[in-house]
Amino acid sequence: MTSILMVIIGIIVLGVLVFIHELGHFLVAKWCGIKVLAFSLGFGTPIFKKTVGDTEYRISAIPFGGYVKMAGENPEDERENAPDEFQSKPVWQRALVAVAGPAANFIFALLMLWVVFIWGVDRPLYYEHPILGAVSDSSAAQKAGLKAGDSLITINGKQIETWDDIENIFVQQEQQYSITYSRNNDIFSTTIKPEKKGSGIPKDPTEGLLPPLPAIVADVNPESPASEAGVQSGDSIVTINGNKIYSWFQLLDMVENWKPGKPLEVVVERGGSFETMSIEPQYNEEAKRRLIGIRVSEGKSRTIRYSPVVAVNKAFEKSWEYTTMIFDVIGKLISREVSANQLSGPIGIIPASGFMLFQGLSPLLNFMALIGINLAVLNLMPLVITDGGLLFFLLLEAIRRKPLSVKSQLFINKIAVAFFLLLFLFVTFNDFKRLPEYFRIFGK
Repeated sequence: MTSILMVIIGIIVLGVLVFIHELGHFLVAKWCGIKVLAFSLGFGTPIFKKTVGDTEYRISAIPFGGYVKMAGENPEDERENAPDEFQSKPVWQRALVAVAGPAANFIFALLMLWVVFIWGVDRPLYYEHPILGAVSDSSAAQKAGLKAGDSLITINGKQIETWDDIENIFVQQEQQYSITYSRNNDIFSTTIKPEKKGSGIPKDPTEGLLPPLPAIVADVNPESPASEAGVQSGDSIVTINGNKIYSWFQLLDMVENWKPGKPLEVVVERGGSFETMSIEPQYNEEAKRRLIGIRVSEGKSRTIRYSPVVAVNKAFEKSWEYTTMIFDVIGKLISREVSANQLSGPIGIIPASGFMLFQGLSPLLNFMALIGINLAVLNLMPLVITDGGLLFFLLLEAIRRKPLSVKSQLFINKIAVAFFLLLFLFVTFNDFKRLPEYFRIFGK
């Protein structure tokens, strides 16, 4: 049921972003006096349509897109050379119409980010400290020698202050990460060399580095090993077998790797005092791993909010970060530092959008801003059938003082349509391969 709801929400989110894009084209076309024949949300057979004035408004069967159809827009359209046809307008007006869609996405993204920074973002307190809570077994980080309790200082020369900094750097999918860190008041350096990723969702997006989620017990399952040993809700796990526990992830790892024979010696803090307990983990058939019967507390968090004026600056900073991130990924795709198998399309965006709504308003709006900026940037690229492609044709027309021949435009458009169809099929195939992973992660 949760997965179905996520899909429905995701389709709505994608529909909103497409609607904003097409609304930009529509409004500027109307402002320029261009006759708009149809304004459709979605492609394919219309399931709803209503004509108002010269324009037929449609909701079509395939929700992954939309379009604005203007009179005399396509080279193959039969033209009457009427003054309200698209091709009858001067180059600068047609260019404004082309830019309007991506511009609407940028403006809407800025608005959403502004709301995010005013509304506030809940940040777990443990995210404010760049201390390693654990390092995954056999991960690139473990091979680099990093351990739980290490405090990261810099990554690739950038100062690290919070876990947000760590995650933002690893999102960029660099070929290697040069790290300086502190351990027992001594400074060390190492290099993480990520392994090549396939088409699936990365299991270790931070190459095995895990945050210091406090090992605080939320509740204890009755008749579990922890319950029998005397563990109580609110207890904080301090050490296991003499090893200091820096995070819940480290605790899980020690429980999973426990060897039968000798119980785990667990020290907990409760109300300022310490108690030592012996616990023997039990294998759980449903979870397919060893458990002791406790659930982690989500820990304390604080809401970070900004004034409306400061939020404007923060929104511009974040939108610039998202924009440069896109060009960085494109550059790495060209240089083959990032596999094309990592590309995702609408099928991947939909469950992720639904998942974000369950996380709260701020995460959803932030995600929509990211996708909206992606949509804007990709549409501005000179890829022929995109808005950027139209701008490129208009630039040639302005330079040549006449448009390309209809035959040339049709030929180029056919090649472009074939390319984009293949690209759409490729990313959709990637998404379908990852669907079980999407619902495994987002459907929890």
